[in-house]
Amino acid sequence: MSKIGRLEKRAALQILLYLCSKKKANRTELRKNIKSSLDALYSAIPVLVGLGLVKEKKQSRQFPFEVEVELTEKGEKVARYLFEIEKILEG
Repeated sequence: MSKIGRLEKRAALQILLYLCSKKKANRTELRKNIKSSLDALYSAIPVLVGLGLVKEKKQSRQFPFEVEVELTEKGEKVARYLFEIEKILEG
């Protein structure tokens, strides 16, 4: 499967678009703001990490662990293009 094909699955595009405006968010924030199943959301994050578009950072050392998802430089570029495409489609 092509790399762009991997973005078609799950909530990957929605995550990138959300992070385009926020730059970073924890998983709870993503879950509240992205209309997708929990399984789709959580399975998209490793895909995005694998493509080098986002990185994850653990924010706490105690349970419950808070994980922050942040766009990489490459992810910011891709997200900006997606944002522009969305604006064209809405216009």
